[in-house]
Amino acid sequence: MLNFEKINSLAVSLLEKAPGFAISIFTDREVIFQKGYGTTNTEEQGVDITPATLFRIGSVSKTLTATLIIKLVQQGLLELDRPIKEYVPELKLSFPGAVEITTLRMLLTHTAGLPDGGDLFGSRDNDALEKYVREEVPNLSFVAPPNTMYSYGNHSINLAGYVAERVAGKRFAQLMNDEIFTPLEMYRSMYDPLKAMTYPIALQHEKSDDGSFRVDHSFPENAACHGSFFCISNTADMTNFGQMYLSYGRYNGKKFLSKESFQEIFSLQANRYTLPESSIGLCWIKEFDKGINYWWHSGGIGTYRSFIVLIPEHNIGVFTAASNNVGWEIVEEILEQLGSLSEEKQSWSEPNLDIIEASCGNYLSAKSGLLTIDFNQDPCIIHNGRNFSIRSLKDDHIVGVEENEKVLVSIGLINHPDYLMVNGSPSKKIIEPLTKLNSDTITSFFGDYQQGEMVYTFYLDGDTPTFFDGDEKLPCTYLFENKFFCPGYGLLEFNEDNLKIQNAWQFVKQ
Repeated sequence: MLNFEKINSLAVSLLEKAPGFAISIFTDREVIFQKGYGTTNTEEQGVDITPATLFRIGSVSKTLTATLIIKLVQQGLLELDRPIKEYVPELKLSFPGAVEITTLRMLLTHTAGLPDGGDLFGSRDNDALEKYVREEVPNLSFVAPPNTMYSYGNHSINLAGYVAERVAGKRFAQLMNDEIFTPLEMYRSMYDPLKAMTYPIALQHEKSDDGSFRVDHSFPENAACHGSFFCISNTADMTNFGQMYLSYGRYNGKKFLSKESFQEIFSLQANRYTLPESSIGLCWIKEFDKGINYWWHSGGIGTYRSFIVLIPEHNIGVFTAASNNVGWEIVEEILEQLGSLSEEKQSWSEPNLDIIEASCGNYLSAKSGLLTIDFNQDPCIIHNGRNFSIRSLKDDHIVGVEENEKVLVSIGLINHPDYLMVNGSPSKKIIEPLTKLNSDTITSFFGDYQQGEMVYTFYLDGDTPTFFDGDEKLPCTYLFENKFFCPGYGLLEFNEDNLKIQNAWQFVKQ
């Protein structure tokens, strides 16, 4: 039995990190804990957060989109393994031959090779998704060949949403309302921010140096990316969604998903090569930690954060939504209470030195930075300037550990001459010399960079390049050329008067 007093105490303490958030803990049939904390607005006219308060839920939206796609498969309108060009004949992709083989299964499992990205501020027009597929998608550079490896990103889910639009003959938002929100009684889930603003809605907040919160007076909106990370919802609605899955596809006693559809959603499709070990289904991530198997997804957009977690063996679901970066603390507390009291010591297998030697070299990842596997004497890993000893989980899965055996780097050796997985992200071998720039050139990168209402500052704090996101000051590691690694943000690349984050999001120097 969960200790709700302890969970509530933890939630109250989190008000130091976020001005407002809501929590729902539920089984397949009932809500066992549901509560709001804090306020929607710290400046003026704020009201108390309740389970009905709306939040942007970020990439948790992907689980909703996957559910829409499997519903249309169930209705016979789509097939997961049919090339999507058969639904969108005019589709163009930049990787040679990709358009002929890319399927919905690849898109929903993040194995199509498409990059991450998607602007926070874009068009609100009804045809925004159609224009995006016609004008932007053909120019996207692939991070890996299709069906090679897991590579999380927004573009694949946006494209899947457009395929649904085409076959159903309805705009994506209307399709979601008809097929998902209305049947599951998610009456305050939507994509239209103007409609959302007629209900109590939590605003984005940033934390000031003195610890107080200030409202971020912007509201991200880009209709082309609704499917991947722009849904607006609340804990009450997302509880209904979670209960449907805990009920194996039934809602209010009626079948919503067939047995085959439910099994397809949660069938394991690709290894993410992380530790704790995890895999991907159709958008849902499966992880094993603290003796518990659970399915989950996180969401972040602007300062909003959300998490949905399903723990079928305990018939428990959790959803949290916040106006700043909190929520996983609640999930961890629940896993601790449900899981094993004794933490099992990680066991290692004998490393396969032939495979490791064949993988030697430098690899660059938009999300994980620079990795070097060195085999000169004792094999070792160098990750963003730090040296680690190698341990092996399996022949195709090694990790980098500190002296205390703490794992900080997890690497998938995917049997491809040009790619590895590093901490759950694709990493490509680079053969050019890793040239270092002089200090004057690096100094020219310092300044403020903006996209819409978002402003980031890159500056020198003592001798350390530092990235300030309006909330945290993050020390960065210089890698080579114009590239830096920033924890939490990944690869920073400076070109002329632009900053690219994760080779996806571009900001202009002010």
